[in-house]
Amino acid sequence: MSFWADNRVEPKRGFRFLMEILPPQGLEKIASYVVKTAKKPTFQMDGTAEVKYLQHTFKYPGRITWQPVDITILDPASPDSAAIMMNILSAAGYNAPDSEANALESISKNKAVEQAMGTIYLRQIDAEGLDIEEWKLHNAFLTNVDFGSVGYDTDDLVEYTLTVDYDFATLSRTSTPVTSDVSH
Repeated sequence: MSFWADNRVEPKRGFRFLMEILPPQGLEKIASYVVKTAKKPTFQMDGTAEVKYLQHTFKYPGRITWQPVDITILDPASPDSAAIMMNILSAAGYNAPDSEANALESISKNKAVEQAMGTIYLRQIDAEGLDIEEWKLHNAFLTNVDFGSVGYDTDDLVEYTLTVDYDFATLSRTSTPVTSDVSH
């Protein structure tokens, strides 16, 4: 029987999601209500090995590489998403090269992961607000921030596009209630 013929079963819905970017203590969090869109994790298998035996060819899987995730966020006046992005960049080890001391410092993976981004979760929820799917991005760090554009000919909200890279993702299914505090 197909799911649409059974009223007890509901498919996952693209608009029912929460993304949590939980930075280390001391950095302001990106509120889940400013996340407009998020790409779910994607992996690609790099190459395959082949073994030829007599008249047969046997194929073996290659290495898995997780692809970057794009996230679109809105920029409210408070909390200021642009300031949060710049604080993440600073916490990762970047300083404007406006002095000799600053020019010598650089970004490191440890700082980018442990001190800047923290933990990233993408949760899909059901109609009651319960988690039905949770992705966790491990060792995530920013690789690109596009601060969008402005113009006198538009009434659109300012949006930023973030590109996040990570070592791997894990998927878990839960039934824990999700609480979204939009006051932060």
